[in-house]
Amino acid sequence: MGYKTGLLKYWLKGPFKNPIAFYIYGAGLLALLNAAPHLVQGEFILMTLEYFITKYLPPTSVGQVIGQVLIGTFVAGVKWFMFTPRI
Repeated sequence: MGYKTGLLKYWLKGPFKNPIAFYIYGAGLLALLNAAPHLVQGEFILMTLEYFITKYLPPTSVGQVIGQVLIGTFVAGVKWFMFTPRI
């Protein structure tokens, strides 16, 4: 039960305690998801441009910032839950 409440606390408190880390992590994940279709189609130049634009250029709206933080928080929380050893 402690790990489940820990995951819930991770998801709820994490974005408020360290939003920049989750923003950066979410930006990387979002960039990979946006570039993957171009990789499958063999469009390597478009894949590189899509990855660069999504990951390294600043967001154009508040919704993008919130989305990246939420994606980063969710995936980091799931990774924490899966890879934390249970005693």
